[in-house]
Amino acid sequence: GRARRTVDGYIADLIIFDPPYFDKKAADYDKKSISGLSRKAYLEFLEAFFVLLKQNVKKTTRMAFINADWRDFQNTPAIEEKYKGGILIDDYLDILKKTGWYHTHIIQAPMSSQRFNAGVVSAMQKKNILGVISRYVIVLGQLGLE
Repeated sequence: GRARRTVDGYIADLIIFDPPYFDKKAADYDKKSISGLSRKAYLEFLEAFFVLLKQNVKKTTRMAFINADWRDFQNTPAIEEKYKGGILIDDYLDILKKTGWYHTHIIQAPMSSQRFNAGVVSAMQKKNILGVISRYVIVLGQLGLE
């Protein structure tokens, strides 16, 4: 088999993966970050990463994947959003399952509402924009229904 990369001979039991978010914070990341990729290329990168990760961990290693739905909510009224116009939890779950990672827990992790100041809230109300202040923590293992 393929040699696993280790740190001092130890292979992790839990990998916490919090990748750069698609588009949302692209300006805050390096120019070569996956955050600036197209939707298709971003999802293809994640798929390749999950395959590579699986090849380099123990069968019992679990992963906590942290991410959020991406929608162009700052510019698009909720009523105008389209199916597959963003990247939602089901897109991540489809890729994870396809690459042999199976979720056991989906945790909705709330975040501070501080970023929604009065001006932001007022603009969102005027445009009928639906905002979200949370992240998903998807806990996964490599054993499906076996």
